Amino acid sequence: MTLKELAHSAQQHLQTLACVPVKRSHVHELLAAAFGYSSWAAFRSESLLADARVGEALLAGTSPQVIGRAVQLGYGQAASVLLADAVVAFAMARQVSCIRWMDVGEALAVAPVLVDENRLDDEDEEWDDEDAAPRHATIAAPHPHRFLSSPLLVDSLEQMAAGAAGDVHQLLATMYRCKQPNSYLYEESLKGRTLTRIEQGWVDEYLVAEPRFRKYEAHLKAAALGGVRPAAVEYAAVFDSPEFFALAERMAGDVDADRMAQIAATPDSRVAWLRTAAEGGSESALLTLARDGEVWAQERLAEQGDIGALRDVADRAVEDGDLVKAWTWQHLALLNGVDLTVSTMRAYHDGGPQHGEFYDSDFGGAMFADGDEGLRLPPVETAEDQRARSLARDFYNRARQGFRPPT
Repeated sequence: MTLKELAHSAQQHLQTLACVPVKRSHVHELLAAAFGYSSWAAFRSESLLADARVGEALLAGTSPQVIGRAVQLGYGQAASVLLADAVVAFAMARQVSCIRWMDVGEALAVAPVLVDENRLDDEDEEWDDEDAAPRHATIAAPHPHRFLSSPLLVDSLEQMAAGAAGDVHQLLATMYRCKQPNSYLYEESLKGRTLTRIEQGWVDEYLVAEPRFRKYEAHLKAAALGGVRPAAVEYAAVFDSPEFFALAERMAGDVDADRMAQIAATPDSRVAWLRTAAEGGSESALLTLARDGEVWAQERLAEQGDIGALRDVADRAVEDGDLVKAWTWQHLALLNGVDLTVSTMRAYHDGGPQHGEFYDSDFGGAMFADGDEGLRLPPVETAEDQRARSLARDFYNRARQGFRPPT
């Protein structure tokens, strides 16, 4: 049942029972009143109509408010009573319910959407009434997949999306989100292949999933073009689109830097987003950058006490002739219980049952050497050594207190 079908059916029902002409826009107003709102505009700014047991069912005892709204709309007292009873009975018989934008947003893990109260249906009229607090209780929102079981809710959202900002499209894209179905068997059937019963079942599933996937794609694209940055990121990732990745980079707003790095179109962009993610606290991004040889990331890990990173940055500092930095890393390693100047070279078994274990001459056989020969640190002046110790102590204290070093 669509919103238009609901309004038309309700209009015919009310006119028959109340024996008075009823405007289509007044049906909306009376339904809003039944759910505790002062106007259809107030209802739409906070809630959506639904059915199929999605959302909050109509509560008993709402007729007085509906009567009052009917009187405001210009109906006589007797007709208003009939209209109120009829609209409540109609809504309950059709299992018409309402669900808040906030609940939809929370269930779909996106920000709640507020609808422009001035964007009304064609036959709607604007009212100056102040918004009234709804009289229905808040309940937990259903699982996102349940939203698709409510034709009225889906149609309400589709209508809202027409000409709307990207937020409504994002809600619909999240509702429709699914994997692209495999069209192989369907295409084979079009070529004349005789399908087994199981294969025909898969084709039937494809015919249901394909339209849903296309709606997902269309609304996701509309959301991205409408200014929703996460939608642009998702579109770029799902549809492998450099164009939408570039769009996401240009847009403002929060974004998952780790995901941007994963779908980056160029190596330079990938490094830049990994750096952003690492600066934002992503350990995985920091480790990836360090593993790729990024000096900045290796030094951040060293400041946190990572011994492998300390060896790398200390060696580099010696090669560059920066002895204060080299001694800083050495003193920081000592604070973490490791002396970088001590060799860690060891012999290990190469092959056989003891492969990778410390070499034992009782077993004999091939061996290989692994480890570090130890850092060779030239001496420095007392003042430089004191400066290095102070820096090392500062890094050590920050790491112990859980602070990330300044970037």
